[in-house]
Amino acid sequence: MPVKLHVGNLDKEQAVDKEELKGLFEKYGRVSDIWVARQPPGFAFVTFEDERDAEDAVKGLNGEKFQGDNLRVQVSTNAKGKGDAGRRGGGRSRSRSRRRGRSYSSSRSPPPRRRRRDSSRSRSESRRRRR
Repeated sequence: MPVKLHVGNLDKEQAVDKEELKGLFEKYGRVSDIWVARQPPGFAFVTFEDERDAEDAVKGLNGEKFQGDNLRVQVSTNAKGKGDAGRRGGGRSRSRSRRRGRSYSSSRSPPPRRRRRDSSRSRSESRRRRR
């Protein structure tokens, strides 16, 4: 079953070359996909075909120097049938996370407004009045 790894602490000024990452990770097994963040740069996802190869890559590369920084390599928790969350069935669909044009926060409704209690009255007073 494919396993996706999150690779963090990459160069934040410019995107890392996909082929450089491929060369680094292929030492541990067959890599089926690599996605490198471009805007903003600084992380990537590397997918291994075999779970044991992915685990070996995490053990071998997490904390290793790459282009002057220590890599952070871990099994990805985002789900799309890959990584730990995919095996549990959690996570979001790709279509929702790929939406463009609107930020997530602006697409949400504002929280409902609550009535403010008159600070001069205590709760017990207002309960007595209702009875």
